[in-house]
Amino acid sequence: MDVTEIGVLVAVGPDGIGDGALEVAAADARRLGVGIELLHVAHTQVVTVPTRDEHELALGRAHAQVGQHVLTEAVERLEPLVEGQVPITSEIVEGHVARTIVERGTATRLIVLEAREIGPVGRLVTRSVSTNVAAHAHVPVLVVPRTWTSSGGAGLPITLGIDEPLDVKHEAPAALELARATGRPLVVLHAAWIAEPYQGVAFVGYPMKQWLEDAYRELDTALSGMVIEGDLVTCDVHWARPVDALVRATQRSSLLVLSRRPTTRPLAPHLGPVTRAVLHHAECPVLVADREH
Repeated sequence: MDVTEIGVLVAVGPDGIGDGALEVAAADARRLGVGIELLHVAHTQVVTVPTRDEHELALGRAHAQVGQHVLTEAVERLEPLVEGQVPITSEIVEGHVARTIVERGTATRLIVLEAREIGPVGRLVTRSVSTNVAAHAHVPVLVVPRTWTSSGGAGLPITLGIDEPLDVKHEAPAALELARATGRPLVVLHAAWIAEPYQGVAFVGYPMKQWLEDAYRELDTALSGMVIEGDLVTCDVHWARPVDALVRATQRSSLLVLSRRPTTRPLAPHLGPVTRAVLHHAECPVLVADREH
């Protein structure tokens, strides 16, 4: 084994990590020819911890024991998946969970983590690690549902979700490369929608059917210059709320690919409300990346 680059970072929580996340991490590391780092971040900001030294030491021991346990168990399950083709490392660090994962992921090609159901109150207060990492990372982030396994995605296509038909010229090339590398069909999905109160005005002289046909034509034309012989690419344009269409697509896809929102403002959100909602409700892995990735 001559692979030395650690290119896939896998975040492992205090309750471990599911098979699905390890399976996709192993597959992507082998495809890219890079090693895997398993990272457990012990959150240091615990409100109820007393300031007495013995309590802080006890908390430190708990972090170390739990982290070592979940990492050892994850390594044991990951090793058969990589079959000795790529190296595996593991580390425990302390810090803010999402921020630390983003910082450690900067030097990698991909961050893999699980979507966890933390409850509506917790989400309102803290959001989730997966959405925070996906919003702020500088590399692609793959968010895998806890209950998903690779066998559930067998034979299913990759779906690329786009906001506007003309966006496909920026977002499709990377998705096409991924589809070719994995031998899967690619579905390019665009959901057209305006709120019902506006429809009576918008469709005067421009019926919904024509709206959808024009969107499909724009999408198909933009794709025509990218598709090569052997590509299996279909366009899916229909009338639906984008979040509903994307979540339904995760039920019939092996992977959903979405783009981060481009912004030049440091504090502006890089994930819109649709992408955040999809990450919480998706039934297959969701890859969130900048357009150039």
